[in-house]
Amino acid sequence: MSDNEKDIQQEAEEKAAEVAADTAEAEANSAASVEASEAPKPKAKRKPKASTEENEEANVLKEEAERLKKENKELNDRYLRMLAEYDNFRKRSQADSERQRLVGITQTLTAVFPVIDSINRALEVLQEDDKAMAGIQQIKKQFDTAMRKLGVEQIPALGEEFNPEIHNAVMQEENAEMAGKVLQVFQEGYRYKDYVIRPAMVKVAV
Repeated sequence: MSDNEKDIQQEAEEKAAEVAADTAEAEANSAASVEASEAPKPKAKRKPKASTEENEEANVLKEEAERLKKENKELNDRYLRMLAEYDNFRKRSQADSERQRLVGITQTLTAVFPVIDSINRALEVLQEDDKAMAGIQQIKKQFDTAMRKLGVEQIPALGEEFNPEIHNAVMQEENAEMAGKVLQVFQEGYRYKDYVIRPAMVKVAV
């Protein structure tokens, strides 16, 4: 074999060795890729589900909260009703007390009115007797003071506009200048707050 043939053969062997090495490397890479693709993937972690006992406990707590809410509403409604009933009772008690007071004052004054009427007539008759007038006026003053302490006041009449709610007209007199006004008082009238115990007996100008 000539030297030239030996060189050609050696070069062919080297090429064959290189091809064999490349093939082996490609097969190794392919096997690694397949192995990697077939390897099991790690599973994603799942959140643990709430246990049955936890669900039951949550339901119990929810029901208890609803029960307490309902009970609180009932108690609040009951309290408001009691408060309203007490307020009504207080108002009724005050009204009853005021009526009883009014009845007591009216009964007392009804018994006393004839006395004060007599005093007023005496003042008209004894106008020229200074000493007698002074004594009777003092009695009248004491009576008026006692009435004010009871909350009773005399009804304004003389010279006032006639008011049928507080004046009782028993006489009329023609008087164009004073028309509609009280000319004379025959009997004094009294009232307790807005309640007329006795209207004033008067003469009215027409």
